[in-house]
Amino acid sequence: MLRKTLPWSVTPMLIWLALTIPASAQHFQQVQGNLTQIAAGRNEVFGVDAASNIWRLSPAQKGFVQIQGSLVQVAVGGGTVAQNDDVWGVNGTAEVYRFNYKTKLFTSAGGGVNLISIAVGVGTQDKCHPYEVWGISATSQFAYRYDYCLEMFALVPSGLTQVATGGGDVWGLNGAGEIFHFDFATGRFVQVPGVLTQITVGINDVWGVNGNAQAYRYDPNTVTFQQVNGVALQVWAGGDGVWALNGSDQIFRFDASSASFLQVPGFLASIAPGSGSGVWGINSSNEVFTFLRP
Repeated sequence: MLRKTLPWSVTPMLIWLALTIPASAQHFQQVQGNLTQIAAGRNEVFGVDAASNIWRLSPAQKGFVQIQGSLVQVAVGGGTVAQNDDVWGVNGTAEVYRFNYKTKLFTSAGGGVNLISIAVGVGTQDKCHPYEVWGISATSQFAYRYDYCLEMFALVPSGLTQVATGGGDVWGLNGAGEIFHFDFATGRFVQVPGVLTQITVGINDVWGVNGNAQAYRYDPNTVTFQQVNGVALQVWAGGDGVWALNGSDQIFRFDASSASFLQVPGFLASIAPGSGSGVWGINSSNEVFTFLRP
C-alpha cells in the first residue's frame, strides 16, 4: 500500500537512464510504490492501490502524487497534440467519475449510470465525441457510450462483457467470447468471426488472445483475426507498442520485423502501454515498474 505521507517517485537518474541505456539493456525498472491497476495515455499516467486510493504521475515532482477520492479502476486516453488525455474511473459501487484538470479532482459524471469497467480513447467521429468513452453496465450486459454534447452516457444494447477502444475504433466481447466491432454508421455492434478471451485496441490495430493462450491480430483485408507467432495469456496494445504476458508472467513485446513476440526480461501481472507516456507494469506483488529504452 502506498504511504499517504510519502508519495513515491521516479528519480532523475531513472529518467536519465531511459535516454542512455543501450537497446540490449532494455528492461522494466522498478519504481517505489504498490498499485493494483495502472493506466497510461499520451501525457498522463494514473493508478489505484489496494485501498482504492488514486495516484497521478507528476513530472514536475518526478513522481506520483495522491489524488483525493476512491476508485477501483481508472482509464486514461484520447490525448493528441490538440487535446489532453481524458481520465475516467469507477469506484467500488460502480459510480462513474471524470478527472477535472482545473480542480485536479475526480467529479461524478455518470448521470445515474453505474459501470463496472470503463475505457477511453481518441474520438474521430464528430464534435460530440472528441473522445470515445465506453463502459459496461453493472446491472446488465449493456455497453454505454458517453456523449459530450449531452453530457451523459447513451445506452448501446450489445450483450458485451468487455469493451476496448483506441485510434477512434471500438471493439468488444460477449460472455461467450464472440467478437464485435462497433459500426458508427448504424450505431450497432457487428459480429466478427472468431472467439477470444480478451481484446485490446491500439493506434491502428486490434489484438486478442483465445483460451489456448494464442495471440491474434485483426486483418482488415480478410476481416478476420489471424494468429501471430508466440504464446500470450494477455495482450495490450498502445502507441508505445504491443505487449503480452504468458501464463508464467513472462513479458513479451511484438516485433514487427519478425512478426512475432520477443521476450523481454522480467515478470509482470499486467501492462499498460501508453501513447507517449511510456510503458508501465505491475507484478503479482503489486510492485510498479516502468520500461526503460534508449
